[in-house]
Amino acid sequence: MRRLPWPLLLSVLAVSTPLSAQDVAHWPSQALEFRGGGHFPEGDSDFWSETEEVFTTDSADFEDFVFGLTLLTAVNNYVEVGFGVDWYGERVGSAYRGYEDSAGFPIVHDTTLEIMPMMVDLRILPGGRHLARRSPGSHPRGKPVAYLGGGIGASYWSYEEVGDFIDFSLDPPEIFYDRFQDDGFAFAVQALAGIEVPLGPTWNALFEGRYTWSSAELSGDFAGLGTLDLSGMALYAGVAVRF
Repeated sequence: MRRLPWPLLLSVLAVSTPLSAQDVAHWPSQALEFRGGGHFPEGDSDFWSETEEVFTTDSADFEDFVFGLTLLTAVNNYVEVGFGVDWYGERVGSAYRGYEDSAGFPIVHDTTLEIMPMMVDLRILPGGRHLARRSPGSHPRGKPVAYLGGGIGASYWSYEEVGDFIDFSLDPPEIFYDRFQDDGFAFAVQALAGIEVPLGPTWNALFEGRYTWSSAELSGDFAGLGTLDLSGMALYAGVAVRF
């Protein structure tokens, strides 16, 4: 089989490419995304399981609002790189299971969980982002854009319990007030998928789902209690401003 001469091969590629070099020069090559939605913690670790056995706390109680932003840079019409940060925080009240104080009231404390993932992600746009321009001088045409990708980074996290607790080392057990806290950074891996819908020449509505895998070894006041699972799903809606 004869190989195509290089000039002919380049000509074929130029004809088959949806966007010309002149089109590429007019792309909005960056975007800033603003998004908000719900965070749904997985709570899949021994620490969560033991906490749910002792207290009336469930990982589902920590479902709450999450918001974030990402700066996107286009590598080409089909690949983009994002640098993003999100923030989630929730405070939940809980009580001991099967124990009350001398007046018959629950023995309660508040638990606060905060997570702030800082991620670098790579996105693949199977259908590309832009169509060719209708006429010379016009912008490349926008269209609905589906994407999927993955990222790596670190999550800053903080876990705190404040309120009344039982000291079972005493006989009889006594109730005391205290604050227990731990925080740090944990390695995180993320998968994401979404779609953008044009609202104008530079504005897109976006709908996105992300799942993050992350866990932290507890230390400080919780030393020896295992790992805190920080994994979970987040569902977002927002806008992207392209420039």
